[in-house]
Amino acid sequence: MKRLFNPMLFLMANTPNVERNMELLTSLLQTAADSVRNIKSGFDNFNATIIKVAESMPGPHHNQHKPSAPTGPAAKKEVPVEPVTDFEPAPSIQMPDGEA
Repeated sequence: MKRLFNPMLFLMANTPNVERNMELLTSLLQTAADSVRNIKSGFDNFNATIIKVAESMPGPHHNQHKPSAPTGPAAKKEVPVEPVTDFEPAPSIQMPDGEA
């Protein structure tokens, strides 16, 4: 990268209005960085809200433990029943870790 920037900086130093152009470039880069930061924050907030909504919905969750099956003579009398699957858990969204 350094080999690319050295000739470019040299050429930019010899152009007229270089200060004005650099101010415009700085402003553009700062605006882009702020936009990316705001979008990432929006995605993080959306993900947190979706997780809260999914946890508040009734039905089975992945983090709950299943009760253990009874043992002994009472267990032989019960007939296994297929669970009703009317509820599908909400999809989880994972954002990649950003490098700042």
